[in-house]
Amino acid sequence: MKYFIITNLFAGGGNAKKVWPDIKKYLAAKNVAYKAVYTEYADHAVELTKQILGKIAATKQKDVVIIAAGGDGTLHETLLGCKRYYEAHPTEKQVPISFLPIGSGNDFARGLKIPLKWEKALSNILHSDSPTTINVGHYTDLDNHTDGFFTNNFGIGFDASVVHLANRSSLKSNHFFGKFSYIAAILNVIINFKGFYAEIIPENESKHIFQHTFLLTTTDIPYFGGGINIVPTASALDDHLDMVVVEKPSLWQLILFISMIFLKRHLQLKFIHHYHKKQLFIKTNGNRYGQIDGEELGERTYNLKLETVKYPFWI
Repeated sequence: MKYFIITNLFAGGGNAKKVWPDIKKYLAAKNVAYKAVYTEYADHAVELTKQILGKIAATKQKDVVIIAAGGDGTLHETLLGCKRYYEAHPTEKQVPISFLPIGSGNDFARGLKIPLKWEKALSNILHSDSPTTINVGHYTDLDNHTDGFFTNNFGIGFDASVVHLANRSSLKSNHFFGKFSYIAAILNVIINFKGFYAEIIPENESKHIFQHTFLLTTTDIPYFGGGINIVPTASALDDHLDMVVVEKPSLWQLILFISMIFLKRHLQLKFIHHYHKKQLFIKTNGNRYGQIDGEELGERTYNLKLETVKYPFWI
């Protein structure tokens, strides 16, 4: 088996760069055949993935795996590179993706029960002998006729606003204080966030209208936001997506929401709406921040169709 490792040394506030020399020593000690490439800018992993797949096809290599080494954003770009490559080369056999979690959030690892310690995660990768087909999220922008994919979640509103503010915090790049950038951002958004209008059409249901939406997240795994168990029953192994809509809560409702999350009973609250469907439609008005797998989408309106597609993972 040969491994192509797409490495983001900037992941985890510098944690990836710190542990990468130890990872190389581990691979050398195990006599692992691998080639590492390094991301240098946003979306670079998309291009690197397509280049790797092109070389694999040109040289007719077999028994290969692409490892995304970094955070959820690195995995997101690697998946996107694979999907874009195979859209252009539909007859080629899909090369499986694996994930080495050395970033900060690592929600995909939690959702798929991949160890968060890199030594154990890497050992599992090297001892795997076949891929597992999982379901990943796929969205279509019905206004712009574009599409994309997500391994974790697609969020509009609260979580995306937190990502936007945290990414601009001076604390974000610090390995120790980086987590506090999210805490500060959360408090800021809670105080200043205004609800927004959203229309939801679940598969085989009529339109649901929410006038004061606070959080609108569509997820393929249980976790978001660095370990928050937003949908305990969500699974990438089935072909459904889970959507959670939270209407703008009062202070006591917010406290109740946070408390019930720890008890895994928050989805029973009346101001929280949960959908488990193969297909979902979302429409908003007014510009709102969005995020995919922790990566910013900027401020915009949304008119989306969401569903799942399959891809082989080495887990």
